[in-house]
Amino acid sequence: MTNEKRYLRKLLSILLQYPDDEFILSLEELKEAVAQIPQVEQRERCVSFLDYLGNNSLIRLQEEYTSTFDLNPETCLNLTYHRWGDARERGSALVDFHQLYDTTGYECATGELPDYLPLILEFLSINRQEKQVSFLGQYSDQVEVIGSRLQEAGSPHGGIFEIVVDIFRELQANGV
Repeated sequence: MTNEKRYLRKLLSILLQYPDDEFILSLEELKEAVAQIPQVEQRERCVSFLDYLGNNSLIRLQEEYTSTFDLNPETCLNLTYHRWGDARERGSALVDFHQLYDTTGYECATGELPDYLPLILEFLSINRQEKQVSFLGQYSDQVEVIGSRLQEAGSPHGGIFEIVVDIFRELQANGV
């Protein structure tokens, strides 16, 4: 995986997190980071999203994020939920994520479940053992469904989520 791909995955992991004071204070740094994205379409989507962030209050951003990802099960960022809901199989899938992180030495100390999409994107940005992450491609369909729902709802996250969909399509196609 190229450094360019790692960089983009890390940036997306940040952009898809819950907005807090620190996040808002880092907007200028994020703009500088986005300016480094070589692919024009990806860069434009991220710039558009940063414009949205900069033009809204923190409270508004938090309300929108919460209503989109935390209170709406159709667009939540926990991928196993979209595949199994609350079925027992979801527990096994979460264990698979923990095992993946353990075998690669990745420590996820965020307090989120291991299938939380920003966490997965961060993992993909630092992991160099590509063969061990091939199972993540199986979640491509779930990521596409979330992306479609965000687009249909006119969510400001829709544009950057299209980039995430492309990442997971690549994971599925390449097994990495």
